[in-house]
Amino acid sequence: MKEGIYIKLFICKTCGEEFLSEGNHASYCPICRAERQNNRSKIYNHKVLNNEDTRTIGSIDICQKCKQEYIVRSGTQKVCDNCRKKYNNKMKSRPNLKYRAKNYDCITLFMKKGEKEILQELAKSQNMSLNAFINQSIQEFKNKLK
Repeated sequence: MKEGIYIKLFICKTCGEEFLSEGNHASYCPICRAERQNNRSKIYNHKVLNNEDTRTIGSIDICQKCKQEYIVRSGTQKVCDNCRKKYNNKMKSRPNLKYRAKNYDCITLFMKKGEKEILQELAKSQNMSLNAFINQSIQEFKNKLK
């Protein structure tokens, strides 16, 4: 096995069989995946033969969420850039909120105007986020008290 590659166990959405994959989000076993690809190819070829619309990169399509026109940038794109950004931000924030609530306590810190920028520059000079910088400073202070 290559270093850094992990094989995980998944359950196929079509047939319910368990299968191993190196992917992070595998949904279909190799047999069902090949069958789905074959069906997609048949549908596409049918559209091409019958001169039906096939979406190509650079063509204009209608967003499924807001009904605005957008330029197609990938074959799987279904929504405009604005709706995609909204969706991605929601998807990122949900797991982060759950993780933070489970693993961290929250402290609200008030400081004089301009102090935050000074701390951000100090943190940046240490190649750290402001949060990591403040946490490290608190830890160093706690160590001095011991």
